[in-house]
Amino acid sequence: MSTLPSEWLVTNTEHGMLVAFGEFVRQHGLLDRLRQVPLPQKTHSFNPQDKLIELLAGIMSGIEHLQDLNLGPRPLVPDTTVAQAWGLRRFAHFTTVGRTLAACDDQTVAAMETALTAFNHPFIEERVSTLLRHGQPLIYDLDLMGQPVSSTSTTYPDVAFGWMNDQVRLGYQLARVSLSPRAGERVWLAGFHHPGNTLSTNCLRELITAAEAQTGVRPRRRVELVAQRIQQQQAIVERLKRLAQQQQLRREQLQATHTRLIGCLYHAQQLQNGLISRAKQVHLRRQMAGWRKRLPKVAAQLAQVEQLWTQHQTSAHKQETRQNELRAWQAQLQADNQTNPDPPMRVEARMDAGFTSGEHVAWLLEMGYWPNTKAHNGQTASAMLARLPRRPNWQKVGENAEMVLIGEYQMHGCPYPLTAALERFKVGQTFKHATLVCYGPAPQLTEWFVHYNARQTIEAGNKEMKGTFHVQHLLSRNPAGIRLQVLFTGLAANVVRWCRPWLADCAAASTPRLKRMLNSPKQLVRVASNAPALVQQTPAGLAVHFAPGSAMPDTTLFLRGVPAFQLPFAFQRPFKMASDSTKRRLNAHSLG
Repeated sequence: MSTLPSEWLVTNTEHGMLVAFGEFVRQHGLLDRLRQVPLPQKTHSFNPQDKLIELLAGIMSGIEHLQDLNLGPRPLVPDTTVAQAWGLRRFAHFTTVGRTLAACDDQTVAAMETALTAFNHPFIEERVSTLLRHGQPLIYDLDLMGQPVSSTSTTYPDVAFGWMNDQVRLGYQLARVSLSPRAGERVWLAGFHHPGNTLSTNCLRELITAAEAQTGVRPRRRVELVAQRIQQQQAIVERLKRLAQQQQLRREQLQATHTRLIGCLYHAQQLQNGLISRAKQVHLRRQMAGWRKRLPKVAAQLAQVEQLWTQHQTSAHKQETRQNELRAWQAQLQADNQTNPDPPMRVEARMDAGFTSGEHVAWLLEMGYWPNTKAHNGQTASAMLARLPRRPNWQKVGENAEMVLIGEYQMHGCPYPLTAALERFKVGQTFKHATLVCYGPAPQLTEWFVHYNARQTIEAGNKEMKGTFHVQHLLSRNPAGIRLQVLFTGLAANVVRWCRPWLADCAAASTPRLKRMLNSPKQLVRVASNAPALVQQTPAGLAVHFAPGSAMPDTTLFLRGVPAFQLPFAFQRPFKMASDSTKRRLNAHSLG
């Protein structure tokens, strides 16, 4: 057996790929950023920030519950090799990590968001720049995912009953937005945690705003659309003011009549008390009876007119306020355009029907987006179906789907015309229908169908969040701790994808098994991150060699430049290590 220099360290680990993940985030400066996050907790045996780093490592190893750090099938806490790869001396007990999550607050979450945004920036920028350079659209996918808890739970804060997993459950809603650079690829941009009764429409603006902040890109605002609404609003204000003036004139006339009638009655009463003939008294009594009969009618008319006048005045004031808000909104959009000299040609917001109320679609259009969605109201498809000709031209767009173009469509609450198409697919012996909605000229129906249904990318992402990172198993009952879990699961899903080219470069040899593993984030987390391996550390570098009986037998990853050496212990065969040119290529990955 070869004799190793004294400064070389060879250790075993049960989490081989997790060592690589730790090296990746370390090289890109994430661990240093996490250590700067403020936490309102004293340091005893462990720094509070180190326990958050441990939590991230645990999530990337696929833990389902916090206790799995100690009690899982391959517990992470005893593995000091992984701890050192993540920049820690050792890992803390899961109960200690839980107390740190319980101590987190809004300041911690805000600082964590800043740290993760700085880490994510170069990766997101590279993908956005590639799309813009090739003239391709940016596509944001939006979705809402339920996080149910026990229906009898009383310890989770701000939970509420809502629609989750096709039934009413107690819990939370997790709103997420992702960028889809290519078919089947996604980059998680942001996620927000809400009570279970939160509607998708209430999450639209925060998701789009967060997506713009993460990508640094925004479309040209459609100021001209807001100008149309301002003109329409001006006409509404003028009409209401005109109606108010008409009622004011009528009010003055009725007030004059009411005053005159009271005066006539008073004067007639005075005459009656004087010396007048019998005939005059009879005539005067008749007049007074008519005046008394007319007086309450005039009073009722006056009350009605005053009510209408008040309503028109109030409505005019509200519409004027709305008009001023539109002018301020127009000014804001104009300012956005002035600081955005080279906007992308097209930025699309792709979402399901839950996000599409008329008001929010109008906001999207004015913000410059191209919405691609379905009609919010399920009755829309029935209404369109009833208006179709007797033999509509249904076009086959999928294996079990047909579409027919409807054309211009006016969504309730949206002042701008949209384009609609009716979709049908057969379930058993009956047809189900839905209405696809977009902005602008109608695309080819087959392309429209395929492109809209590519939003399954984010739906698959939600399944990955549940099946790989177990985001539905809440690791804390502190709102800030829950939000940190949302941030970490999104980060973990991105890192697993972003590090794949680097891992492929680090491999001593590319094998079909390694390629399959790298193409499956689920396998990387649940299998490779829990695979036994030998870790070689020297002053010059770091290498991981997976055990023969692991899921990646005899695969070697050179995570930093490592000179040639013979692995000791059970692996007594020589391996060719990275050349100097390979070292330079590996080290070039470091952006930190």
